[in-house]
Amino acid sequence: MSFPSGPGSGPGFPGPGEPAAAGARIGRFRILEQLGQGGMGVVYRAMEENLGREVALKVIAPLFAHDPEFRERFTREARAQASLESAHVVAVYAHGEEDGYLYIASQLVPGGDLGQLIRSEGVPSLAEALEIIEQVSSGLADAHDAGLVHRDIKPGNVLVRRRPGAVRAYLTDFGIARRMNADATRFSSSTAGTPSYMAPELHGGARASAVSDLYALGCLLWVALTGRPPYRGESEYQLVAAHVREPVPQLAGSSPMVNATNRILRTAMAKEPAERYQRAAEMSADLQAALRLPVTPGAAVPEQRGATALRPVDRPTPSPPPATPPPATPAPAAPAHAAPVTAYTPVPHTPTPTPGPGPGHRAGGAGGRRTGPGVRTWLLIALLAVLLAAGIGVAAALLTRDGDPEGAAFLDLPAKEIVRASEKDMAVVETARIRGQFADGDDTVEVDVVSTTRGDCKGTLTSTKSGGSADILRVGGKTWLRADAKFWDATVGPGTSALVLPVIGDRWVLDDSMTDSTEAVCDLDELLERDGRENAEAKVLDTTEVGGDRAVRVEQSEGSQREVLTIRVAEPHYVLRIDESDVDHFEFSEIDEEATIEAPDPSRVFDLQGFLDGVNGLTGGGSGGGSGAS
Repeated sequence: MSFPSGPGSGPGFPGPGEPAAAGARIGRFRILEQLGQGGMGVVYRAMEENLGREVALKVIAPLFAHDPEFRERFTREARAQASLESAHVVAVYAHGEEDGYLYIASQLVPGGDLGQLIRSEGVPSLAEALEIIEQVSSGLADAHDAGLVHRDIKPGNVLVRRRPGAVRAYLTDFGIARRMNADATRFSSSTAGTPSYMAPELHGGARASAVSDLYALGCLLWVALTGRPPYRGESEYQLVAAHVREPVPQLAGSSPMVNATNRILRTAMAKEPAERYQRAAEMSADLQAALRLPVTPGAAVPEQRGATALRPVDRPTPSPPPATPPPATPAPAAPAHAAPVTAYTPVPHTPTPTPGPGPGHRAGGAGGRRTGPGVRTWLLIALLAVLLAAGIGVAAALLTRDGDPEGAAFLDLPAKEIVRASEKDMAVVETARIRGQFADGDDTVEVDVVSTTRGDCKGTLTSTKSGGSADILRVGGKTWLRADAKFWDATVGPGTSALVLPVIGDRWVLDDSMTDSTEAVCDLDELLERDGRENAEAKVLDTTEVGGDRAVRVEQSEGSQREVLTIRVAEPHYVLRIDESDVDHFEFSEIDEEATIEAPDPSRVFDLQGFLDGVNGLTGGGSGGGSGAS
């Protein structure tokens, strides 16, 4: 059974309101029911029949699935998320293409999302809201450590499963299949997100980052506490202005748990990126510390006048609720464009420093980070962005960051942070051209290969000592060579070329003895592996230029071990060169460009071992020439 056709959606793809019938199949997946549909595709509950497990199957709309640039980004991000292991991130089981459909199969969480939970059960208690967001922050920390920036944290991307006495939360949808812009790579998406949860700098055109994710997580905390986003407006301009200009919302009340929650909101949603939590683990630690404080019973805020009534969650309470607290200090009047909100008391943007609820608390601007543009600058940028979107021309020079040269903030980072940024950006690279050299005994071998994270490669090896060279092809753990006379004589022995070349001609030979020695340059992951350098000291040496890109050189040293990494200043922060010794060095280019690396046709492979055995009289002298052994 195939999918019914939908209007404007391409053959076999369901159109709006036309869900695929139960029993339809995409490869090994049998459709059970449709769960949802969006602009990028349809999500189904499906059975992966070969494993007998139910999955959430997202099928990408043909409009996007047929675009080569989109497919490349989809594959890169799906692969990265599939490698992520976290208790609070939806697991990706498989991705690829089946029967012409681009898909991603992930863990099925049957409870719906956080927005649905709030609509059906009302806002959680204060403690439960903190617990849900702590779980999400834990998943986000795992994602950031793996090099993934989410870019669109919102209630619909947090799945929840209600269990007796608890709610289990899972972060999902890491930007996969959401934007088709070829430049929207993991760290370079400039407009990704949902406006109600976007950090102020994103409204001005800045790139998504870990700290913009944490701003969105602060907004999500407010939703879990109140049932509504922190800022509202009648137009996109009003919403942008609210994120840039209005104070961070605060809960009414003065209990220890409320005070701790308000501090977390102020830090996560600080207008300046440098004043926010810099790592999700810091926010997670503060949430855990808040949860250890005496519990404040009941919902986080009282029902709000003029808002949609929220039915509180039915749950047993250990003791009668406390008497109604005295009214909070009246809040300043909200702007005319915003709905009246009485559930919080706005505070000045720069509050009096208060000790955080736990060791993970971060004071604004701490850590020696460069202070970003002022609030007025972000407001100007946001306003200009809105004007440009409306078609009003404004000089691009006005959108610069206080005149700072491009990359200044990155260069101001500590050396270790620069290295970590490069590791994150290289973590999802799948192919690269590698040119350099390495020591091999008393010889130096020059390499020029295209390598992949699968360990496959193709290119040339050249012996500096003999001048001999060989084409190399490594696929699936097997290595083939096609060498010239000097290479044969230098690697096997003098006179070898005169014996073998007349028989071999221009065919490949299988040479598994080269597999181990070529792994370092043929396996991109192996070459880029930085494990074991966690305790190394790092320092910035200078800036340089590689292939037209501005770069910074960082030295890492531990004892007698030393290496220098040359890292691209602009995003993505690719490693452009590694100097491991006075001899060993490698340069990277053509990063993530398409490369086809396939095993040679068997008819073009010579059975060298059979030939040599014959020459040695071990098999009766048969030449073995032309055998298709591979």
